[in-house]
Amino acid sequence: MLRRLRWLVWKDLLDVLRSQVALLVLLTPLLLSLFLRLTDQPGQALHIPIAVVAPADCGLTRVLQRNQNLVVTEYPSHQEALARLRPGGPVLLVEVGADFDEQLIGDERPDVRIWEGASRPTQVALAKELLRSCLRQQAGQKLPAYIKPQNQAGQARDMIYPLLIVMAALTTMIISASNLVEEKEAGTLQQMLLSPAGSTELWAGKLVVSTALGTMAAMSVVALRGSTLSSFWSALGLTLVASFVFAALGGVVGLLAKGPAAASSWTALLFSVLFIPVAFSETSEMVSRGAKFSPAYYLYDGLQRTVLAQESATTLVVHFGVLMAFGAFLTLVGSRLLSRFR
Repeated sequence: MLRRLRWLVWKDLLDVLRSQVALLVLLTPLLLSLFLRLTDQPGQALHIPIAVVAPADCGLTRVLQRNQNLVVTEYPSHQEALARLRPGGPVLLVEVGADFDEQLIGDERPDVRIWEGASRPTQVALAKELLRSCLRQQAGQKLPAYIKPQNQAGQARDMIYPLLIVMAALTTMIISASNLVEEKEAGTLQQMLLSPAGSTELWAGKLVVSTALGTMAAMSVVALRGSTLSSFWSALGLTLVASFVFAALGGVVGLLAKGPAAASSWTALLFSVLFIPVAFSETSEMVSRGAKFSPAYYLYDGLQRTVLAQESATTLVVHFGVLMAFGAFLTLVGSRLLSRFR
């Protein structure tokens, strides 16, 4: 059994290494993380000018001023600040009510009014996202007067690294689907099914290479980002299980697809369906609830907890359980589909 499995792994590894598309797919998250690493240097932060009209000693104003991506200018009146919203001036006007801090301390939801500038729509969108982050940061403190300064640029980049890891793990779906559909079209899959190996054994063997390569690509991003030893091992276990789930999903697509073109279309669609809700889960409560039905969410949330929050592996029992349930189900489906080609 081990010799048959070793032969399958070696054959699939050679097939993947000969595929330029597969190598490009695997290297893309690593190249993006390298780019982030190179640009994550002191002095590289954005400097987006915004105008603020707020009461004296406002907690939100202090949080905004501590954000190294923002250049905050306070104005005494709304009319004066609004007149500055012109090309070359602030891209956003933030007006805070007189009782903002009191309402926040009283667990109320105070309003913050904003006016957008007429130019630089990209910076307007970025300024709004940074404002949301500052509001969440302030609301998370017991008293706004005791907010601790934090590096918002580092936090923004930290949000990107888990997405790159998820992207790297999702590449296993593309590789396994491409590999299986090509073998099905060439007739080699039917020949392997005539061997003494069972369907489950063949199924596991076909997914070993794509799972291993996806895990290596994902963990290289973790290594570039940096983590403690305990969080690294937790992330490794979580990524390994998730990579197998995505590889199994790609394998099912490869067995069901009617040719390489159909397999590419279906994997591209599944990649979008799995990745996009996770990518926007931090900005929309509705999307966040929907993303929990995706196995990619449990990888993303687990990485947030381990690599970023430095939580222990024991807090990820549910994440491991959900991913392993997905993997077991897809293994059952894949082995049944394989048996039909005998």
